[in-house]
Amino acid sequence: MPASFLVLLLPVLLSGPVSAEPAFKPCQTGVHHVELPVTVPEEPVQVCISPGQTTIINFDGALVSGSLSLEGADRFTLAEPGLSTLKLVPSEKLAVGERLRLTVRFQDAAAPTSAALLLVVHPAQATPLVDVHRQSRTVESFRQELGARDAQLRQCQEENTRLRAESTSAHGLAGLQALGLLRIDTPFEARDNSKSAKGSPASALLLGGIVRSFRAAERVAVTMSLRNPEGAAAWTAQGAKIVLEDKRGVELKVLEVWPREPIPPGRTLKLVVEAEAPDVNAKGPFTLRLWEAEGGRTAIVQGVMLP
Repeated sequence: MPASFLVLLLPVLLSGPVSAEPAFKPCQTGVHHVELPVTVPEEPVQVCISPGQTTIINFDGALVSGSLSLEGADRFTLAEPGLSTLKLVPSEKLAVGERLRLTVRFQDAAAPTSAALLLVVHPAQATPLVDVHRQSRTVESFRQELGARDAQLRQCQEENTRLRAESTSAHGLAGLQALGLLRIDTPFEARDNSKSAKGSPASALLLGGIVRSFRAAERVAVTMSLRNPEGAAAWTAQGAKIVLEDKRGVELKVLEVWPREPIPPGRTLKLVVEAEAPDVNAKGPFTLRLWEAEGGRTAIVQGVMLP
């Protein structure tokens, strides 16, 4: 396991074995280009949506007024059609993993005369922009997609470089120093979140014990105990998201969730989430969301404050 800030602090923060889990299939986070064939496909193209996050769908032609058909429309905070656009903001009433069919009709006679998409509810990721085309794509649309892919590739390369560097570094305080995480201008700090942090009513897991947060140079870690309710299936953390509550869209880049071992029903497990935090003024409150490897249940902790 990489000797990151999280791993180096594990002897102090947590203990327990690590087990690998299959990756949660990620959603497309850049511009999603959808080309509609002349004949209606058997299965519509899937688009990720997530509670509280905005997804905008652009169509290449004007829509028939009142033609929008959206399953579960009453459970969306916003479903606002325009002349050739649709703005969606799902609410927390939607269940993770739920699939909702969306259809619209075009004003012109070009084929196809309608468009259908399948909206898939993800616990924390949403596709921000979808471009729906009924004809050959323009050079500009290819450039946009290539640009988004290049950005994703650079991010993966940077992550791989970081993981390789951390895997060969020292452990303990020496490892923190080697990684540049111990600096005089940013001392190691800790904070007790007992008064501010609380489990959301929509959380699939119960929050138990004290929530603590830690900060080193440009890194933070949050530790908590999560309890899987009696009678529920085993729950295994797969990914996490830390979002600033008073500024929508502002979030910390999560580096690690540990340990990734199952929480049996009726049992409690201590977990830690590590993230990048270059802005020392970003104190919170944050909402922490953790989703499982299989099943779509989400653990939600609100009011997380950083030192």
